[in-house]
Amino acid sequence: MTGRRVTVFGAGNIGRGLIGWLFGRAGWEVVFVDISPELVGALNSEGSYRVVEVGHGGRSTETIGRVSAVSGTDTDRAVRATASADVVCTAVGAGALGKVAPVIAAALQQDGSRIRNVLACENADPNTAQLLNHISEVSGAVPAGVGFPETMVDRLVPGSTGEGLTVEVESAFDFKIAEEDWVGEPPAVEGFELVPDLLLHRKKKLWLVNGLHAGAAFLGLAAGHDSIAEAVSDPTIRTRLEEMVQSMAGVLAAEFGHRTDAELAAYGRSNLERFAGGALTDPVRRVARNPLRKLGFDERLVGPAREAARVGLPTGALCDAIAAGLSLDDPGVPGIDELLDALANGGWQSVVGLDLEDGPLFKMLEEQIGA
Repeated sequence: MTGRRVTVFGAGNIGRGLIGWLFGRAGWEVVFVDISPELVGALNSEGSYRVVEVGHGGRSTETIGRVSAVSGTDTDRAVRATASADVVCTAVGAGALGKVAPVIAAALQQDGSRIRNVLACENADPNTAQLLNHISEVSGAVPAGVGFPETMVDRLVPGSTGEGLTVEVESAFDFKIAEEDWVGEPPAVEGFELVPDLLLHRKKKLWLVNGLHAGAAFLGLAAGHDSIAEAVSDPTIRTRLEEMVQSMAGVLAAEFGHRTDAELAAYGRSNLERFAGGALTDPVRRVARNPLRKLGFDERLVGPAREAARVGLPTGALCDAIAAGLSLDDPGVPGIDELLDALANGGWQSVVGLDLEDGPLFKMLEEQIGA
């Protein structure tokens, strides 16, 4: 036992399936803060939960102990639980960072606060900087000696097994933290990696993991597939995804000269194999969720399309995926109403942020969408 504590805001799939799992198996006490009374009650009743890792080598199960939970609606208890932690992490979704910031801000101001580092483990760029902005708005000055490093999190967690607190996860994972903003000694947690070049890792992940994942979901839905594995195994879709890999890798290699496009393309293709493997069933509608955000100007598809067009690399496959996303009209996709409202009120240009100045890319999308 290390006697160290991590407080994790969000006891959902990433909270339990990655952050709690990483710190818990390293011997840390894990305290979750969540707004679900059922989840909080179950964690306190059980005091542990199981994580089932699924991969090509089969399945393995690990029990994470020394676990408790506090309701996010019980502000006083949540502040105390947060102030008593060495590390504070969030896994609530970028849109909810403003809701948890007041509790973290109050905990940082507590006499005797143990907090050394605060990490937003969200699928956003930036992530911790967003949280810090919310905290600063609430409390003004942030105490000195506390680190707010950016993070990069990658693990496929489609959902729980339906057996209580047990969560099924992909065996592969990636958790990188900006070394320069970390305060103190590394936490001695296996799989928690401090790196000096997080920007490359984050952009590589946003494009060659999230971008390919979203592209597979959008194209897969258009072709009538139900799972990501089916979509990636469709020869027509696979060809388009391979073309996306080449363009994305070419842009990243040009931007980060110490990496070759062959190395980056190999990373992208390895992710396609990972998605096609089918070790975990991942529904296309889950991956396509919140399409309005995923089709944004600097996001996982429009971002690389813009940059590829700027340096003269092919954008056809990227445009196919973007057009498929803009054409979504499936009530089973979470967040579809936001996209449909944006399209109705501002048109597709307002969603992707392109205009006539984007030249050939704009015209290619315009032709594909039929606008």
